[in-house]
Amino acid sequence: MSRRPYPNINVSASQTHKDVTDDRYRDLRRPRKVRFFVNGDRYFKGKKLYITPHRYFNFNDLLNDLTGKLPSNLNLPYGVRQIFTPVSGRRVTEIEDLSDGENYVCAGFEGFKTIKYGKAELEPWSVGM
Repeated sequence: MSRRPYPNINVSASQTHKDVTDDRYRDLRRPRKVRFFVNGDRYFKGKKLYITPHRYFNFNDLLNDLTGKLPSNLNLPYGVRQIFTPVSGRRVTEIEDLSDGENYVCAGFEGFKTIKYGKAELEPWSVGM
């Protein structure tokens, strides 16, 4: 007679796998494609990033990764510390608040700057004709 290693657990491994791969959790597993802009930089085209729960365990992991991926210019001297929505300027505080296909603005300690992110056009005098 074989002895079960965990006598109080009645769930099989296949049942656990089925629970995790259930369609209810599909949106949690699917990566969200998000574009990040730099606060106050109208000429930066944005950095596309895929947000998955396996890559970013918490919001600080995302902020640290964005600090390394975005250009470190005068707008982000201390790295990314806050994320805002580009239209309303609402502060994002959780990874779950980031929506697939949306744009967001990364900032340091300063407040949100209202400009049209990603829609800058070259001035007529700077276009070579």
